[in-house]
Amino acid sequence: MDAPSVMADPSPMKKVLVVSLVVLILGGMVGADEGFNTRELQQRFSHNIRKYTLKNGLRVILMQNGTSPSLALYLKVGVGSANEPFDRAGTAHFLEHLLFKGTTRLGTIDYEREKPYLEQLIAEGERIDALERRLLDPLLGKEQRTQLQQELEILNRRFALWQKQAARFVISEEDSQIYSRAGQVGYNAYTSTDVTNYQIKLPKNRLELWAALESERFLNPVFREFYPERKVILEERRMRYDTKPSSLLYELYIKTAFGFSPYGKPVIGFESNILRMKHSETLEFFRNNYIPSRMVIAIVGDLNFDETFQIIERYFSRLPERAEPEFPPITLAPQRGKQIAWLEAKSTPQFITGWRRPAITHQDSVALEMLGRLLTDGQTSRLKKRLVLEEKIASSVSAYTALPGEKLESMFTVFCSVYSEEQYPLAEKMIAEELSKIATGEVSDKELLKIKNSYLAELIGSLTANAGLADNLSYYELMLGDYNHFFTSLDAIAKVTAQDLSRVAKTYFTDSGNTTVYMKPLHR
Repeated sequence: MDAPSVMADPSPMKKVLVVSLVVLILGGMVGADEGFNTRELQQRFSHNIRKYTLKNGLRVILMQNGTSPSLALYLKVGVGSANEPFDRAGTAHFLEHLLFKGTTRLGTIDYEREKPYLEQLIAEGERIDALERRLLDPLLGKEQRTQLQQELEILNRRFALWQKQAARFVISEEDSQIYSRAGQVGYNAYTSTDVTNYQIKLPKNRLELWAALESERFLNPVFREFYPERKVILEERRMRYDTKPSSLLYELYIKTAFGFSPYGKPVIGFESNILRMKHSETLEFFRNNYIPSRMVIAIVGDLNFDETFQIIERYFSRLPERAEPEFPPITLAPQRGKQIAWLEAKSTPQFITGWRRPAITHQDSVALEMLGRLLTDGQTSRLKKRLVLEEKIASSVSAYTALPGEKLESMFTVFCSVYSEEQYPLAEKMIAEELSKIATGEVSDKELLKIKNSYLAELIGSLTANAGLADNLSYYELMLGDYNHFFTSLDAIAKVTAQDLSRVAKTYFTDSGNTTVYMKPLHR
């Protein structure tokens, strides 16, 4: 299905938009104390951007940019691991995988013939899962345990037969094959604590193809290969976490910092529950959470507003409107002192230390971002210069200003790899000293201007391609409710002062809000 021909935009604005952005931002930095003209920047963008909302609540952001006949298409859903209950940890990431398995019309040679086998697989799979859960009971008698294991063996043999029959109808990765023939670039997806993202770049005459396939992905998904995919996820977990001590240390960090609140679990889930994810519960989570009002589509490139929106509306308005689900009710409890944990593993010495900080919507978010860059952005940053270059006690140090997410109260986090575990106290002391200097106002105008320019240059770099624009517009719209917050954040960067950095350093970097986890290296 090819889209109708798209008229070339007669406006010359789109040809100079990115250049104008660079000039405005860098020019504005000359007078950084006063900020640059955000209103003028917004006006320039407003000629090239339109926002629409479908009746079902799905938001659409369209931006004209460039003359190359291509489009960057990003679809974000405001659902991540934070939305899961703990006993279903990893469900959002699992669904990201499952939604590539096709629909009632995609990924199968004959869905009507395939369907009975899929239904039988689900029924048998639920029985197997129930038996495996019963076998977890430590109070089972020997005779009862033996009987359940025998039943499980029979069910597994029968399940394998049904799976072999169902596999005859599967067309693996049919969506990827279609997109490849259509000239795709960068077809991918990811899941975080806050967001699930689907992205692709396509020739502009393939817009309708994209709209048809992506809307169908959320309208009529079929969770093919559900049970084999659980094993794929488990193997991914083993490769990314269980065989990497640094990943296990990070998992310990978020467990210690967040407990049973939404950010206290890894996005991929826990080894103990991945193979016990139920089909019925996964489908329920999908239906409750993947709803139009939580979706944002951003399309950037050589497009016509009216024609593009008509195509999007035609396909995505088919998604039924549904009520917003309840967010997991357990909230992060107040911290009553420093939290410390140790992990024993065959690894080099390293530690993670962090301090509680507010969500992205808080007015201090930009100042905290600037403070993080002051600490570890570049070789001349404070912590890299002192710990790595001068004192030579660490091989690396880096700061992340909001982990593991931004939607909720999070952690300002520093990762540090030292040469010996005896140097943990010294490294922590130096980090504390640099934070104390910032708190007392020891930040020069030159140093502050340097990190502002670096930060803004990084943002500009992400906006010189259509994909970066689509990614930013959809993210700000989803996380802050309005893509225009991007402009105000640029203005806020220019207005940050040394006094702001001092204030946030005093406010958040206290022992009572600190969590630190250490690696205790085992002798190899």
